[in-house]
Amino acid sequence: MTVKDADGNEIYHSGFLKPDGMLDTRAHSFTNRPVNVDGEFVDNHKVWTIHSMAYDNSIQSGRSALVRYEFQVPANAKGPLSVTARVNYRHLRQSYLNNVLGPEHPAYPVVEMAGRTRTLNVGMNQPTAPEANDNQDWMRWNNLGIGFIDQQQYSDAVEAFEHVVKLRPDYEDGYVNVGLAYLEWEKYSSARPSLEKALQLHPDYARALYYLALVERREGHPEAEVADLQRVVELYPQSRDARRELGIAYYQQHRSEDAIAQFQALQAIDPDDLAAHYNLAVLYRRKGMKAEAEQQAALYATKRIDPAAPTYSLDFLRKHPEISTESVPWHMHTDREPTAARAGGQQ
Repeated sequence: MTVKDADGNEIYHSGFLKPDGMLDTRAHSFTNRPVNVDGEFVDNHKVWTIHSMAYDNSIQSGRSALVRYEFQVPANAKGPLSVTARVNYRHLRQSYLNNVLGPEHPAYPVVEMAGRTRTLNVGMNQPTAPEANDNQDWMRWNNLGIGFIDQQQYSDAVEAFEHVVKLRPDYEDGYVNVGLAYLEWEKYSSARPSLEKALQLHPDYARALYYLALVERREGHPEAEVADLQRVVELYPQSRDARRELGIAYYQQHRSEDAIAQFQALQAIDPDDLAAHYNLAVLYRRKGMKAEAEQQAALYATKRIDPAAPTYSLDFLRKHPEISTESVPWHMHTDREPTAARAGGQQ
């Protein structure tokens, strides 16, 4: 992210590469920081030593990211300002290259995946029309809502998705996303109307059925919960989430055989699913299948997250305060120095 005034003077710059190839420590990077039991970054591909993830800013398929920047415009800056955002890609980070190839090696290529420049006046800025190749407004609101959900700003996410359904009242996913935001916010009853609206538009929409089943569970309607999840499994037999939640629903209704069948099916899809290991260990033991129960319990104990994982992450973040904000869902990339570093604590 760069900001320049009308004379080309740089006001703000975040995300540059240093002369040694290392990334600006304040840059937003779509990467992660796996750490070992000593709170050290595992940067040498020894994946078996990873016990925690200090932060993970990678973007999964179908997701969006909201990155925030704050800068101060100098009093003598001449407008208009040119604001440029670029997404750059480098296949391997510099520290890993140094580990593998040694400190002396050719610079690894950096590819610009996307970029955009906007011009802002110093003072009042009127709305401008979108460019011909811009995403439609409903899609931009939808992407913004996804970013808000991942940053745990659920009220803002609901508002963004409500803009989506106003612009596209026939878009069932917009209503599902409103419901999902309420679910993440733990306002389960508030999620129901939007999910039911999505099902009015598309009666067999599996995504809406799945989230409505979670609402039914919280509101104490087990039969409706099971019916919704059964329909999702019929539509998508390979859905791990639906199999897992249906198994839990059966377990809560004391339907042990049905629960076992779902968790076994889940293991056929994903042999590493922790919920399947845990619940099968309990269910097998209740049926007197001690050997099978012990096997599942052992697999669960081996694969589960290390209980001390948060400690390892905190150790790493304490050692690297310059990037510790990346572990916070909502954070700002700013040109201001941290408060503690300002003279006399002045703002």
